Amino acid sequence: MKKILLMVILAATAFTLRAQQPLTHTQYGAQRTAVNPALSLLRPEGEVSFLGRRQWVGIEGAPTAFWGSGHMGFRKMGSTAGVNIRHERLAVERLTEASAFFAKGIRISESEYVGLSLNAGFSYLDGRFSQLDPGDPAFRDDVRETDAVVGFGVAVYRPGRYYVGLSLPRLMLGTLGVGAESRYDFRNQYHLTAGALFRLGADFGFRPSLLVTYAGNLRPQADVQAMFFVGEVFGLGLNVRSYGDLAGLAEFRFGGFGVGYSYQFNPGNEPLNRRMNNSTHEIGLQYRFGGTNSLL
Repeated sequence: MKKILLMVILAATAFTLRAQQPLTHTQYGAQRTAVNPALSLLRPEGEVSFLGRRQWVGIEGAPTAFWGSGHMGFRKMGSTAGVNIRHERLAVERLTEASAFFAKGIRISESEYVGLSLNAGFSYLDGRFSQLDPGDPAFRDDVRETDAVVGFGVAVYRPGRYYVGLSLPRLMLGTLGVGAESRYDFRNQYHLTAGALFRLGADFGFRPSLLVTYAGNLRPQADVQAMFFVGEVFGLGLNVRSYGDLAGLAEFRFGGFGVGYSYQFNPGNEPLNRRMNNSTHEIGLQYRFGGTNSLL
């Protein structure tokens, strides 16, 4: 039964990941460094963040992803340096990526900056395909491959007010996954990000955000998000994604700590069965050094 479930998940995610959309998180309005390391310059004091995403809750082998990021700032240089880590699990496959980045901000007006970032690291694919059915020649041997990656990011921003960025966080240098039965696609992915913060009086704030992701073999994916805050402590919002996905978001901030939660679903899809639905849960944690509690 376990093998059948794994094969069903592989078949379903083959359509989801290859034909529809890449895997991105919905809390990009608060956790941006994983998408574009140049945006770490918006938090020059430094920050550590973690985010976990779980799809199809209740089924073993369903898509699960974790993002981790941390950086420190060098105010005299107007720069930041840090690391991004990503781990995804899909049925019998594991994908791990880690990279270090350096970002530098350049003042272009009295209150606006251009930020540039470079990152380099590796990707490791662990595909245990023999677990599906070792006696079936349709499934190939296990795959364990490592490849180098580089990337870049650019952003125009005004601290505390707005940002617009473009990034290519993963530029593959080899042939990772080529010829394997992998459900992952290692084409280069481009991210366009934007966000702003509007004050609605002394006690309320509004933070719209945008994320557009493009890869050569996938349709572009667009996310639009709106968060409303009471002071700088609590916020509620809604995220709308291409292909009909909706997500409700909540965010809490206190003394430099941040906790976020989102629940994503597609109202047009029926549950796959009694144990397996189309909902996705995300939990995010952050800590900003210096105790800063800015919403942007």
